[in-house]
Formats: sequence, C-alpha cells, structure tokens
Amino acid sequence: MKYHPITDTINLLPQQRELLNSSEFAQVYPSLDEYLNKMEDNGIAARKDLGLLLHFLVSVVGNSKGTQTRFRNEAERFTLFCWNEKNKSILALGTEDIRDYIDWIWSPPKALISDTTIASRFKAKAGTDIRTVNKTWRPFVLRQSKANRKTNELISPERSALDKPKNRYSLNQTSLQNSYASLNVFLKELWESEHIARNPISLIKKSCKYMVKGKIYKPPHTLDDETWQLFVDTLTQAADENPAYEMHRFLVLTLKVLFLRISELSHRDYYTPIFGHFRQDPSGEGWVLNIIGKGKKERLVTVPDEFIDNVLIRYRESLGLTPLPHIDENTPIMPSQKTGQPLHQDSLNNMVEEAFDLVIKSLVKKEKKPQAHAIAGASSHWLRHTGATQALGEISETMLAEELGHASVKTTVEVYVAPAHRDRIKKGVSRKL
Repeated sequence: MKYHPITDTINLLPQQRELLNSSEFAQVYPSLDEYLNKMEDNGIAARKDLGLLLHFLVSVVGNSKGTQTRFRNEAERFTLFCWNEKNKSILALGTEDIRDYIDWIWSPPKALISDTTIASRFKAKAGTDIRTVNKTWRPFVLRQSKANRKTNELISPERSALDKPKNRYSLNQTSLQNSYASLNVFLKELWESEHIARNPISLIKKSCKYMVKGKIYKPPHTLDDETWQLFVDTLTQAADENPAYEMHRFLVLTLKVLFLRISELSHRDYYTPIFGHFRQDPSGEGWVLNIIGKGKKERLVTVPDEFIDNVLIRYRESLGLTPLPHIDENTPIMPSQKTGQPLHQDSLNNMVEEAFDLVIKSLVKKEKKPQAHAIAGASSHWLRHTGATQALGEISETMLAEELGHASVKTTVEVYVAPAHRDRIKKGVSRKL
C-alpha cells in the first residue's frame, strides 16, 4: 500500500504518540510499523516525522473535533506526499516542493480519490489491541455536496445514475484556502520549534496560480418566512405523532430563536450545557440562557416569553421534567434518549439533518421542488442566520451583536446589514444606458 494512513482516529492519537517509539508499537500497528521501516530504509526519517505530526495534532491543535480533523487530514496528506512523491522528510522540503504539493492536491491522481467518505483509517482486530489498516482508505475523498446528495436522495432520485464522481473532482477555492491555512499552522509549529529554517507558505500563497484574489459580499444563508413556518409546522406535527421528534423540534427552534451555534448546545470536554443555565434575570424582566460560545467566551442570550411557553415547557415535559428549570438543575439540555448522557455535536448535527429532511420531503409532497432545492444544502447555521436576520427589525445592531456573541458590532453590520454593498446596488440600478 503506497499511501498507507499514518494517523489513527482523533481520540486514539495520544495513545499512538505514546506508543510510537516503544516496542509495543509494532504489535499494535503492525502494518504501519512495516510501512515506517520501509520509508526509513529509503533514507527518510519517517518515525521522527510522524512523531512531530502527532505532537502537533495532540498538543498544538485545539480541542474542537472538526478543527483537529481538518488539520489532521492536511498534515497527514502533506507528510505522505513528502515521503512518496519527493522521497524526503517533511523537514527537508523546499519552496518548490511545497508548490508541487499544491499542484498535486489541486489535481490528484484518480487512484488516490475515494468515492465515499471512509469512516476510519484503522480498524480494531476483535479481542485484541491490534489496529489493522483499512485498505480502502485514500488521501482524497470526493465529498458530494450536501445539496447534490439531498437532491439525489429526496428530490430527484433519477439524477443519481448520471453522477460520475471521479471525473468531477476538483479543489474549490474554500478548500484551497483551508489547505493553505492548515499547512501554514503545521509549518509554523515546525519553524517555531526550530525543526525547519523558515515557513514559506505566505510567499507561496501570494504567487499561487490557482488562487482567486479578492472577496465579494455574500449574504448569509437564511430561510424565508414561508419555509421557516413550514419547519415549525412540520416538526410540531412530527412530534405530535412521535415523541422521539420532540428533541428535533426543540433543537431547531432553539438554534433559530436564540441565535445559537450548534456547538453551543453540544457537550464539550470542558463544558456541558445544562437546564440550570436557563434562569430568570435578576432584573425580573425575563429569562436568559448562559452560553459558552466560540473561543470559550461566555455570554447571556435573552429568551423570549413565547419560546418559554411554546418550546421550553413542552420539551421539558416530554423529558418528564418540571415545566421550568431550577437554578441548580444539572440535567443536560440535550440528553441521549438511551443513556441520558449529554450529546456531542455529531449527534446534534444528525438531528438537524433529519429535521431538514422532513421539511424537504414535505415540500416535495406539496409539489414545491424549487423550495426543496433551495434548502437542500442547508446546515444548522442557516437557523442562526435566519433568526438574526429576522431580529434586525426588532432590536438594535448593538443588541444583536451581544446576542450573537460577536466581539464587535462591526462584524454584525458587515454580515447582516452590509450597508456599503446595499448602497452600491441601489446606485448601480439607476445608471443610464
């Protein structure tokens, strides 16, 4: 296997790092140990490279699973390129080698592209600690866009037979930017730890032949009023018919009405959202929710009376709890229906996807395919954007910035108001022939 995975699942990376230079490594990772020996026979300091990569992933990259995965994918792919295409250690690469890497990821060999997301690089051998390589793993994955996938599955199934994934693979501008960003952080760590003489990423990025310069205003994705009402109606009906959907209803309405990121309702290593975080404000004016948001920043979100009456009380009663939370209540806001343990972000993402699927099916049933296509690529963040956009007519920009957790009201204005862009459009439409 020329391109053998060299990093295990995120939660096993610390263990892999501990084992790397021990005698146990060959027992736990037999095929990887053989692969590293082969590279070292070719004059590449593969074990040292892998040690630096694992240190970077375990000790330098943040705790967010999404961030760790993104950095892991890029740094691992870069390391394998160095070994296989350049026959060099990551510490021996020059500027031109990195430019070649960008060419390589822009248009990779088809044999290195998987048609579907592969769940794991290694698999556990039953009854042992041995990690066996997943031979179907590839460095590149053709991730069909969510919009295309939902269209094929739910809206126009007849289209799926026409797709030829490998012929369509290409790196888009966002992915290219992410690759540069991830590689920059990895090489910066190697430079700061004095393993390489310099980090040339910024220089290479400036002269990249694939990079499109400039940035245009892109309004946030939102749901129109009719579609949002359909969400409320569809999820309410689903919950009326099957109590299992009470949590879906609560999650979707909470993300929209309270302007939350999905991570802010998810269990994290350092924080679990609990019902005790809902409380009446000391002013006596209403309820608030205490949130730990992006960058571990704490904020208070105001909770509308209508949300209390029609969402929170109904949801708590479906869980067998009192209508309103107690100040010292430690019940998770989003508990597993099987174990009662707080749910992680992956589980909440799946729940939101299931909710969107219900609405898409409802739109198709009502013969409203254009509206179904419009939300086929939607994510949980659309709900936050929808709530924020609707609130602009009700509260000031400064208040909205506080609700959203933006460090500056300027960010809120640029995203949701965009006065300069709107003014330019208004002036532009009146130009003479």
